[in-house]
Amino acid sequence: MPADDLSRRAHALGNARGEEAARSPQDDAALAAEDRERETAWRRGEELERNRLAGRETPRASHSGIAPASVAARAFATLAENVRDYAIFLLDPHGVITFWGEGARLIKWWTKDQAEGSHLRLLYPAGGSEDGTAEEHLRQAAERGEYTGEGHRMRNDCSVFWAGVTLTALWDEDGTLLGFAKVTRDLTARRAADALLRSAAETADAARASAEAADAAKSGFLATMSHEIRTPINAILGYVDLLSHEIEGTLTPQQKRFVARAGDASRHLLTLIDEVLDFSRLEVGQAPVVRDVVRIGDSVSHALALVMPQARAKGIDLADAVGGYAAGLAAWGDESRVNQILVNLLGNAVKFTAPRNGEPARVVISAGAAARPSADAKVSGEGPWVYVRVEDTGPGIHSDRLTAVFEPFVQGDMSLARVHGGAGLGLAISRRLARLMGGDVTARSEVGVGSTFFLWLPAAPVQSLTTGALPGHGPGGEESRTPTSSGAAPPPNGSPLRAPSVHQDTADAILAEVERILHSYVARLRSDPVTPSAHDIDDSLIEDHLASFLADLAGTLASLDHDAEEKRAGLRDGTAIQRAIAERHGSQRARLGWSASELRREFVILREEVELAVRRRAKKHSGNSGAAAGDHDAARRAHELLAELLARAERLSVENHRRSLDAARSQEQDPSR
Repeated sequence: MPADDLSRRAHALGNARGEEAARSPQDDAALAAEDRERETAWRRGEELERNRLAGRETPRASHSGIAPASVAARAFATLAENVRDYAIFLLDPHGVITFWGEGARLIKWWTKDQAEGSHLRLLYPAGGSEDGTAEEHLRQAAERGEYTGEGHRMRNDCSVFWAGVTLTALWDEDGTLLGFAKVTRDLTARRAADALLRSAAETADAARASAEAADAAKSGFLATMSHEIRTPINAILGYVDLLSHEIEGTLTPQQKRFVARAGDASRHLLTLIDEVLDFSRLEVGQAPVVRDVVRIGDSVSHALALVMPQARAKGIDLADAVGGYAAGLAAWGDESRVNQILVNLLGNAVKFTAPRNGEPARVVISAGAAARPSADAKVSGEGPWVYVRVEDTGPGIHSDRLTAVFEPFVQGDMSLARVHGGAGLGLAISRRLARLMGGDVTARSEVGVGSTFFLWLPAAPVQSLTTGALPGHGPGGEESRTPTSSGAAPPPNGSPLRAPSVHQDTADAILAEVERILHSYVARLRSDPVTPSAHDIDDSLIEDHLASFLADLAGTLASLDHDAEEKRAGLRDGTAIQRAIAERHGSQRARLGWSASELRREFVILREEVELAVRRRAKKHSGNSGAAAGDHDAARRAHELLAELLARAERLSVENHRRSLDAARSQEQDPSR
């Protein structure tokens, strides 16, 4: 062994014992007996190698050792007699068996008296086995030194078994063939297991093919039936429209109500059929998507225009927080499909969200960009990504049902007494369409707090320069799209449009910057030394429905521009939502093990980020040096109110954090409580 090899061995030995540096010979006495033995073997091998190279020692044959021949022979006989998992025996140069061990008898069933003196062909079926004849194998072993293969072999009762064999030629120092050594292993069990696996795989393939055929047939049937049902429903809607226009005569008020209900029911049925038709097309691969540039702000505006009437009818505040650069973000996708997904997500949020316990309901839509999607998103590509977030204050979905809601014909509430209709296909269709575009739809939810759904799409960074995602570039610009809320009533007909007040400006600034505030808030908490509990947890746990909270702050400020009654209602409703979120936030932080100081530091960071967003965006009033003194006073009051609302939320969170910790300690002291 070369000296550098010995050095490497010694270094490896030192590393195995936890030492960084190589040992010196003086350390031999400190070695364990096992380590000393290994080092002695390395040194002995090195010394013998040097002697051989110098011609000072006659090399030993590779098959011999330092054991006396009689000991080696006895060792072979002992192994052959006592090893039970292998048949070990010897043959002479002509293939006649000369030694038959007990292991061979147990596997092959031939006795010692029967086998010894017989030719190797005794063990082969008539005409040889799959891998050849005994003569061929003896010849190959003599020519190549060894034969290895698998095939059937014959037992004493003429039964066959699968054997794995190794036939090795034995030579003396002069190169004379002394005979052969044979080792056989019974492979019957392994072969049977392989056959079962193959059979199972074939059965599974057949079942899968059958299921796919049945699925295709089902989808084809659904598509055909959906198409056939649409025709009479469209006819019904046509007649309903004729009746509603009173072409054939005047209707009574009660008749008008009946006609309106018939129209609503028909349109609802048509929506369900459209969903079934869409899903069946997706199932059979007949729903192609186009890869084009989609401007996020346009798709969000389209979806909001369709869903806003439903939100107003239910008294839900639908807050549009997609403004400024976010509205100009560009993504790769099919615009009609993106619109369809957003309408579904917003429609679901409005459908399943309702005021509860005297608290108002809110749905917030926002958008942004990210280098990486959330961990649960199954996307194709490396990014970057554009996302649209839809967050509601609805009942929430149990964690064990959150994955299931994306399955076809499944809803969050599958009970017979459920209050919300629908086929349960919307989310399944939305996710499949998003994945066809290289993105995904993901969700997170907490029972009693609400749900958040994300649409992820591949970003189009270069195209974003021309769609307004950067200040001064493209048709968008910073003020191209003002965030809105369904809670802000339009001016009466004929009334002049008023310039936005300081309160509305501040509210719009918060809504437009929701995603930017969230990103900065999360990033600072992850790196702040005062908040170590935030350093290694998921972003969703850090955010904790902050988008709804920020949208509520904006709604509270915007309500100050209404008349006295609306102002009081806006402040009351806003405070109720903020109180609910703040209290739950304190409880959540307690469950996560946050300290009160971490919670207070979190609100300091949030306050700084909100104030920075307002200064960055609300320039018309706060940044205009020519503004009237009244405007400056209004701006000061708006900032004071914002600070008061954040301070109130902090107090509520800290108080509920303390109560949650006290309750947990009491439970530990008295588990029966």
